[in-house]
Amino acid sequence: MELIIYIFLFLLLFLGVIFNLKTNNFKKVKEIRKKAKDYSKKNN
Repeated sequence: MELIIYIFLFLLLFLGVIFNLKTNNFKKVKEIRKKAKDYSKKNN
């Protein structure tokens, strides 16, 4: 019974980490796009 609980907790932790990485990467991409736009505006 304990083993099932540990596996469940591990899966939750694993999914949480993956979800956090995806959201952080999405935010970074948005920031980079914004910076790229600002940079192109400065050059023009």
